[in-house]
Amino acid sequence: MLDMLAGAAVRTVTHPARAVRSLARAAGDLDAIPVVATLPGSRLIARAARFVTGDERSRPDLPSLAVPHTPFNGPISAERRFAYGSVPLKEVKHVAKSYGMSVNDIVMALCASALRAWLDERGALPDQPLIAAVPVAVRTASARDCAGNQISAMIIPMATHVADTGERLRATAEAMSTAKRRFAMSPATWLHELCAMLPSPVSALTPAVFRLASVAFPPINLIISNVPGPQFPLYLCGGRVLSYYPLSVLTDLSGGVNITCFSYDGVLDFGVVACPDRVDDVWRLMHHLRTAMDELTFLTRDLAPV
Repeated sequence: MLDMLAGAAVRTVTHPARAVRSLARAAGDLDAIPVVATLPGSRLIARAARFVTGDERSRPDLPSLAVPHTPFNGPISAERRFAYGSVPLKEVKHVAKSYGMSVNDIVMALCASALRAWLDERGALPDQPLIAAVPVAVRTASARDCAGNQISAMIIPMATHVADTGERLRATAEAMSTAKRRFAMSPATWLHELCAMLPSPVSALTPAVFRLASVAFPPINLIISNVPGPQFPLYLCGGRVLSYYPLSVLTDLSGGVNITCFSYDGVLDFGVVACPDRVDDVWRLMHHLRTAMDELTFLTRDLAPV
């Protein structure tokens, strides 16, 4: 017990120093960090930090990362609702090749269309694009044997504000291209550095602060994840695995809905998890994902892959 108390005391005392070091490492990309990017002067500070550190690489300017108000954001309860479904991976790849995009780009376009339709039905569609976090694995070959997750995130403005399907697809391609180029030039550890600047959750007030932040200044609207899987059937105890529907987590800060998909044996399996306080009909959102796939398939029916 004394060792635990001593360790806690040391961490508390040394935390300011760790926070300063983390801030110094992340300063050059302040304009790409949620919430911070919306503060006045963040871009100027980021450019100044890069100048001081001798980083002369030209970074693509990011669009606004201001998070619009949606029903998805706010305090969540312990209850969950789950919807699932699949779309043919062959169709997704055909659309991707037809427009010179990646499968992940098409997933983001599908989600943008589905989220737009769901919000529009409820009169809650904002004029600004929704902001999504897309987890990215940053584990290197040298760290292959290390335990624990090593991930970062791309912050993507989604084309939920674009009404036309074709224009929305093109806007998604542009947003993804910019985000990928910017992510490639940013420290892979920026998410870790950001977390290091936050105090350890030892105070009973921390959950209340996070719940307040989810209303006052949410960092993102939701998390969207696409996980590539095996394109051959798997078996468990002699039985063939027919589908693989992923189930992810929700937090007050990340929003009351999460969309994750997993490609498996020729299909793209979607799992949509939501807090019923924030999303009243999660199956309707899954319906819109399928409809979005039909729209893209129709859009590319006469196009040859590029």
